[in-house]
Amino acid sequence: MKKILTYIFLLTALMYGCKKDNDPILEDPDTRLSAELEKDQALLLSANDGWLATIYPKGGKGFSFYFKFAADGKVTMLSDFNTTTAGTSAESSYRLKALQRPTLIFDGYNYIHLPADPNSAVSGGSSTALGLTSDFEFAFTGQAGDTVKFEGTFNKNYMSMVKLSNAQAQTILAGGLKKMIDDANAAVTGKILFIMLDNKQIPVSLSVAGKSVSIAGQTSSAFAFGLNELTLKNPLKFGSYSFDKVYWEPTDKYFYFLNGNAKVKIEISPAPLPLETTPALHTVLGTRWTSMQINVANLSELSADFLAKYNAANTSLGTLPTNGAPGGRYIEYITLLFNPNGTVTFQIRYRNPASPSSFFNADFIYNMALDANTGIAKFTLAATPAGNASTIRTYVTALTDYFAGANFKIAYIAAGAPSGATVGGFLNQNNPASFFYGVLQQ
Repeated sequence: MKKILTYIFLLTALMYGCKKDNDPILEDPDTRLSAELEKDQALLLSANDGWLATIYPKGGKGFSFYFKFAADGKVTMLSDFNTTTAGTSAESSYRLKALQRPTLIFDGYNYIHLPADPNSAVSGGSSTALGLTSDFEFAFTGQAGDTVKFEGTFNKNYMSMVKLSNAQAQTILAGGLKKMIDDANAAVTGKILFIMLDNKQIPVSLSVAGKSVSIAGQTSSAFAFGLNELTLKNPLKFGSYSFDKVYWEPTDKYFYFLNGNAKVKIEISPAPLPLETTPALHTVLGTRWTSMQINVANLSELSADFLAKYNAANTSLGTLPTNGAPGGRYIEYITLLFNPNGTVTFQIRYRNPASPSSFFNADFIYNMALDANTGIAKFTLAATPAGNASTIRTYVTALTDYFAGANFKIAYIAAGAPSGATVGGFLNQNNPASFFYGVLQQ
């Protein structure tokens, strides 16, 4: 009898336990995800005046986007990608989906897709497959006050999205981002910039096209346009100073940093400022650096005087006859070759449109008299031009006479150039407003 009662007790306990296992202790995962997506949708729609988002793609630059989400799955956008996208709104679709995490997907092509476009002519990226390695699908990662944070699902780029006030939204919708781009171009493009720190002029480079800013060539950051500010990917640190944003003064139209409450104005210099770098550039020509390329299409701050000489030579070269008629030749770029024997080859690479797959090099060789203490050099023609140089010499005298007609201080400088480039400057000592520079190569 005792054994029978024991069996009955165990059987009852087992049945009771099975019944309890079938009861939902935790909510169904699908139900939880559905609730999370509903919450995220409500969050997107909670910004009655829209959001300002910022992303810094792995391929470079930074971009800001105005988003206004609607309950019907439509989103209106503006972007600082260019002046057109900053001034003309576009509508597309979006959706929320439960992947590994709740994810915001921009599934209709819009401005957010431009940095990721595989066509480098669209994205501005160096890769024809990846664009700027940006994202257009973002997983929610957190929220702090009016800021929502995301991570790109493919390239792991971080995006932040800040809720806008009505006044901010109206400024953006009225063309505020476009005005910022236009004002910035007018204020800094083609100009040599500096700030005063500890009573010293410190060079600054701010490229609107490249979406980058640097101090003394030592610290740099990508940026995106905001309202009366440039938002930096990372702080700019120089000595004991640290700047986390670049501000815009809209009345007097200049950029500045803040050191505590004190403005550090970005000012304009008539000529580039040599960087205080050791060893000095003139001491490592021909060893660390064997050449310097001058491609005017990639160098936004070449002096007006040098460009005038360059354009005059280029125009003249186009009149060089072929079979009795002008051949339309043009300069592709110039390379200074720092030769082991101390001479410098001023090499003009040019093309003939009649032979689009071919190019020609014209080598003008100069002796360089260099003052080792000051870094100031004087160039004199070392040999009579031969070959292609002999053929075009009378057409490019504006350039060759300029090179041999002045003393130049050779120094590292900060100036508009392709991202990651080290820049060498030749600063005309006879005319401080005249200079040229190029990308140093090893």
